[in-house]
Amino acid sequence: MTINHRSHQTLPVPLANTAEGSDDAYGVTSENHAYSSADQSFQKYFTDIFSKLPYNTQRAYISDYNEFSIFCKQNNFQGLNNSFTNNEECIKEYVALLCQTPLAYRTIKRRLSALSKFLGMAKLPNPIIRSVYLRDFIRLSLIENKKFRMSHKQAVPLTIEMVEQINNKIIPDSLLELRDLAIINLMFDALLRADELVRVCIEHVSHRNNTVLVVSSKSDQSGEGQYRYVSSSTLSMINEYINEANINPSTSLPRDQNDPRSISKGVLFRRVNNHKTALHPYQETHSANQDAVLNYSSIYRLWQRIAVRAGIQENITPHSGRVGGAVSLAEDGASLPELQLAGGWQSPEMPGHYTKQASVKRGGMAKLSSKHKR
Repeated sequence: MTINHRSHQTLPVPLANTAEGSDDAYGVTSENHAYSSADQSFQKYFTDIFSKLPYNTQRAYISDYNEFSIFCKQNNFQGLNNSFTNNEECIKEYVALLCQTPLAYRTIKRRLSALSKFLGMAKLPNPIIRSVYLRDFIRLSLIENKKFRMSHKQAVPLTIEMVEQINNKIIPDSLLELRDLAIINLMFDALLRADELVRVCIEHVSHRNNTVLVVSSKSDQSGEGQYRYVSSSTLSMINEYINEANINPSTSLPRDQNDPRSISKGVLFRRVNNHKTALHPYQETHSANQDAVLNYSSIYRLWQRIAVRAGIQENITPHSGRVGGAVSLAEDGASLPELQLAGGWQSPEMPGHYTKQASVKRGGMAKLSSKHKR
């Protein structure tokens, strides 16, 4: 468990590939550290309770906390510690950032619930429960940013026509744009959620079978993973992105496979430096990997960048690829089982909704309007 030797003890940061039942997955090492009371409380809860929770419950808690951890690192916050004032200010700024994204009200509440859980596990001061100021700030921030109403709105679909518009208008001239285009196309093809995309590893992509293995999905309660289709054009984009990332821009020579800025294994889509020419260093066993991987805010910003570059007026978001892929399939006449397989849905309820939408567009009034060129 990583120890912070500053005046306040920070909460141990779980890594993104956790919930496997091993201590190392949670940043716990075999070194003989003198744990603080917060560390000991966290370790006791993890050993006795947390590691016994269902796989998806563990994954959800840790994914939410990792989003907060990345926010702290990128904004130079200490993280959660023994200072009530520090925790209150840190969480307040995090809520302010979340309210700038299209995350639904219930998603923000779930993330704050995860933070409250971790504070309780570590027995650290919890302003989410104790601070009247923070509770009112959260409530009013959500109202001001219309999160209650946005939670009932469906994402604007990214249709196949919009995907073609993006691919035709944007000629990538940097590693950043190569990565962004590959992400947009993969999310559309495989109907990926943002939290599924960030876990895609290079080993999960099969060029022979035109598939990507989704190893952790909200609808995959067994944790066995799901295979989704990937088009040949998207695979070509992924290859271009990998090839560009594996060239050192300073020497124009291939990077060594052990170079932490190269892609030979592990997480496929990573953060790009400010010059848009190289990836942030990434090592699978390194504790600072969260600085190199993407989070929801990063993916949201890249969707906005792509929309502007392609001249798309609709407010597309990371969920637009999944919704748009389903709508495009339904409009093309895909059956309900085909839709379920494409998006990994266990229940026919949601894909059935898209099928009904498509049926309206092919219905009697649609045919009448087309006949009379209305």
